[in-house]
Amino acid sequence: MQDITHETKKLSNVSPEAINTLYDDGKLLLCMGKYEEALQCYDRILEISPSSKRAEGYKGLALFKLKRHAEASQCYERALS
Repeated sequence: MQDITHETKKLSNVSPEAINTLYDDGKLLLCMGKYEEALQCYDRILEISPSSKRAEGYKGLALFKLKRHAEASQCYERALS
C-alpha cells in the first residue's frame, strides 16, 4: 500500500504544463473516437485537481459518446455546480 501523504505530494508537484498536455491529449483522443483513452486523461486530471469543472465536462462528453448517459449526466452536473 502506498503512503497517502507521498501520493498527495506527488500529485501536487504536477506542473500546469503537464495538466495542459493531458487536456490536449484527451481532446485529441475524443476527436479520434478513442473515448476510453480520453476518459483516462480526464480521470488523471481529476486525481490532480478534483474540482476541475472543465475536466468534468470533457469527461461527461467522453462518457456520453460511450453511451454511459447516467454517468455523463453526473459529470455535467458537477461541471455546472
